[in-house]
Amino acid sequence: MDTDPGHEIPVDHPQPEQDQCGCGGDTEQKALHEIEEAEAKIAKGQDEVQHGLHDVEEGVHLLDKAKADLKEAQRHHVIHFTVNGEPEKTEQREWTPDDIITKFGEVDPASNYLVRIKGHHKESFQGKGEIPIEIHDCDDFQIVSTGPTPVSDGSKLTGASLFVAGLEALGYKPTLLSGTTDHVVFEYQVPTGKYAGRTFRLGVVVPADFQLSSPGGLHVSPRIHPNKGGKMHPTEGIADSAAFQSKAGGEWHYWSRPVPDWATSKKTVAAYMHHVWWLWDTQ
Repeated sequence: MDTDPGHEIPVDHPQPEQDQCGCGGDTEQKALHEIEEAEAKIAKGQDEVQHGLHDVEEGVHLLDKAKADLKEAQRHHVIHFTVNGEPEKTEQREWTPDDIITKFGEVDPASNYLVRIKGHHKESFQGKGEIPIEIHDCDDFQIVSTGPTPVSDGSKLTGASLFVAGLEALGYKPTLLSGTTDHVVFEYQVPTGKYAGRTFRLGVVVPADFQLSSPGGLHVSPRIHPNKGGKMHPTEGIADSAAFQSKAGGEWHYWSRPVPDWATSKKTVAAYMHHVWWLWDTQ
């Protein structure tokens, strides 16, 4: 075939493949970088887990030691509390109510039960005498008798200096009734029972041989019950209180309520005030 040197036949040249250092290379480098970052995060996380496990183990050890130290400290801590108004102390944190009654109250738990006073409220352990309880500083316990409450005309008079001193030691502000040497008057805020929180004036006629003998019943102002004979607490065995009413002013009445177990008690003012607490708690 003739060729015309003035006309060249175009030839198709193959297009070069995409430059290996182009976009494909960038994607690979990016993926490698992401793998490196992921591996670094994994390594960091594993390191943090190891440190975390170490911290947990150290924390558990410290917690166990702190608990042991607390238990040891509590074992030697002297707890101060009261039973029937009498100050007591112990290093033993757990007691059964019956053991408290026997050890500190020195009475028979078969005919008594324990009550813990909290402000104007009370926590009774009646029927739970053998179940251990935890006692704390400043706990106030009262022992309540399940026996009968005797009633008398209570007429013992004279000498009250020891009784007044005992009331003052308990935080009261007693005075002798004008013109007498044995009629003691003081204010009393009722801690428990239906009259909790109210303040009354109380009067006590103290025998000359206190502590051998206990004061008789309680004189109360203002009046909360009408006069009534009989021996049923709380509404019977009630009469006028002429001496207190004429010398102290206001309405007064007398509760014929002697302490039922004075001979076996500690024969202190605190023991008598436990009886007073019981009288109000059972109104």
